[in-house]
Amino acid sequence: MAERQSRGTRADSRRRRRRRNKLSLDDILSSAVDSARNHPLTVFAVAMVLVFVVMLYGPTRNYYVAVRSGQDLKAHLEAVEEQNESLDQDLDRLQSEEGVEDEAHRRGWVKDGETGVVVEGLPKEDQTEMLGDIEVEDTRPWYIRVLDVLFFYSSENWQ
Repeated sequence: MAERQSRGTRADSRRRRRRRNKLSLDDILSSAVDSARNHPLTVFAVAMVLVFVVMLYGPTRNYYVAVRSGQDLKAHLEAVEEQNESLDQDLDRLQSEEGVEDEAHRRGWVKDGETGVVVEGLPKEDQTEMLGDIEVEDTRPWYIRVLDVLFFYSSENWQ
């Protein structure tokens, strides 16, 4: 009989261990409440840090969006200035006699005494370049991309 009790006692201890390993939501909540009661200053400090973070998120986001918008506008301005320099060079070239002749030949026009030749099979140049479509290369480092996601920044914000 003593042998059976010891087997029963062993089985009971195994069941208790299994119950301890499987914590329910009530057990977790009760242990959290007990911890909060035992360490009120820690709970207060964590709550204050959370309130502080929530209060500063809005102004920090506004500042970040303003800085990033300025950076994007600066990159766009540099691309526009580059395009303007290219157009100024084309304008200078086209204001000379040789430039006018080159452009006329490119369009297929000929002077008196010249013979025009059409070459087929070569790819045509795309002459419809839009001035408003300026692409700026994305060279943002990884941490800027993470901050853009954190602060919900999109480069379309300033356009």
